[in-house]
Amino acid sequence: MKDKGTILINIRPSKLALHISLLCSCFASAAVLADPSTSVASATSVIIPSTAEADTRANNSLSAANYDVTLAYANTTRQSDFDLANFSGDASGSSATTQKNWWGATAELSILMVMGELLYKVGEDSMEVDQDYELSGNEAKYFWNRLTDEEYWKYDDNDIGMNWGHAYAGALYYQAFRNNGFNYYESSLGTLFSSTFWEVVAEYKEVVSINDQIVTTWGGMVLGEGLFQFSEMLATKDGWIPTTLSWAFNPGQMVFGWFDAASPARFNRSKVKDEFNLYTGVRYSDKQQADVTSTMMTFGMEASVDSRAGHYDNFSSTPTWVEMQMETGISQEGVEDWQMTTQLLLGGYAGQQQSHSALADAWSHSFYIGPSTGMEYTSIGLEEDEDFYAVVNLLGLSLGGEWANQDLKFSVRSDIFGDFAMVKPFATKDYHAQGLHFWGTKSVLWEGEYGYTWGHTFNLSAEASYRNLALGFKIKSQRWDSIDGKNRERQPGWNPNVRDVDFKDARDRYQVYLSYEVNQDISITAHHERIDRSGEIHGIDIPSIYSRLDDTEQRSWIEVVFHY
Repeated sequence: MKDKGTILINIRPSKLALHISLLCSCFASAAVLADPSTSVASATSVIIPSTAEADTRANNSLSAANYDVTLAYANTTRQSDFDLANFSGDASGSSATTQKNWWGATAELSILMVMGELLYKVGEDSMEVDQDYELSGNEAKYFWNRLTDEEYWKYDDNDIGMNWGHAYAGALYYQAFRNNGFNYYESSLGTLFSSTFWEVVAEYKEVVSINDQIVTTWGGMVLGEGLFQFSEMLATKDGWIPTTLSWAFNPGQMVFGWFDAASPARFNRSKVKDEFNLYTGVRYSDKQQADVTSTMMTFGMEASVDSRAGHYDNFSSTPTWVEMQMETGISQEGVEDWQMTTQLLLGGYAGQQQSHSALADAWSHSFYIGPSTGMEYTSIGLEEDEDFYAVVNLLGLSLGGEWANQDLKFSVRSDIFGDFAMVKPFATKDYHAQGLHFWGTKSVLWEGEYGYTWGHTFNLSAEASYRNLALGFKIKSQRWDSIDGKNRERQPGWNPNVRDVDFKDARDRYQVYLSYEVNQDISITAHHERIDRSGEIHGIDIPSIYSRLDDTEQRSWIEVVFHY
């Protein structure tokens, strides 16, 4: 421990870093002088860029190249330790540096491209309806135009399974780089390059799909990073379920492992907070307007890798908090629910204050704020009553805080994102009831009964817990507006867009829950959720076209959660 009234700041040699650290020191010193009566240890962090992940793992101790700035405070009995390195890098991580393996990344990516091309050739006959171009000489100019001329860049009209499946293809591209020593941002650029190559060269007879570029690149880097970190985390756990999921989440690493060529684990798992839970339960739902009820069994997984304490990576290399939840609901009618969310906190500003008091009512607190991104796939219900949307949370802001003592804990968090989404218009049922159809509108509406939208997602949640008992709520509010403009749509000759429509959708979900931790391995939770849905369809070419539908669904369920 440092002398009382002293704050030590250890940072990498950078003018910007030095200025940031001095600013943080001022904040810390103000906190020290504010209350000299309590003995605490506090830490605050601005997670700053570093040259690479491996850079901070090469040495377990601070080198002479680091700045040491000591600020002394008079007339105070409060002691604070402020170590920025703990938040921007790994002070005790892997002893070996992680090097970029260009040949390994190239080999893994090439295998994926060849496999993709073979699958494309096998199904090429069924894709003839998607082909709008043929090579007619001067191939170099043709491919250059495909890359640079906006006339080739359109929203396609493939079915949703194929279009959302691009997120998994993007995850494999992403992991081809991540598995071989590249950080988050480098792997993301590699995914963009791979997706662009596929759209421009491999699918040269089709439009360069704007939606595929977004879902493959952005969705791929979100899903790929989540699966990458979870695969490494699950590999450390016992049992066939974690082992199987670890393989499934990162198949490239598994295959190279067969040949003793897998990359070593990148992170010191003792320095992060891992969570992996499986759960099952029974749910009852009631859609009021549709007059539809159902009872189903639920099965799900939730996982989290939380390194906000900053022990093993930094803002410029790896997201500091990765979360994922997957859930399916099965009734007598079949699979009625399928929901999946993934979210990454990219880094930012974090702080914590830990009490040294042995008293049970001594409080500590922590907070964070930073940029984030994510993705979500939701399908609830069957056939005409299905509520479907697939969302890429392009970029947003997340913040939260936690206050705790020995028995009590309160936490709150919030996120807001800008969205690109594929949404089934909720007013479709009313639209069809009027004898209308999507023929002659956007071809993607006719082909798949969904459309492309821009919008936003807002999340708010809070939880209060006392020992083994927790009570909380979650709110999710989403708004989407269809992307209009015929010059950006693929318009096949068989379906000219002469009856174009615009649609707007809203989803609001309110959930309360009560959880009891039976022991360290099992919890029992009870939930109730209300979902408010509304949608409007407006005619663009024919303004008299109008449909609207509103509905409310009540859902209640009980689950048993198994903690690994």
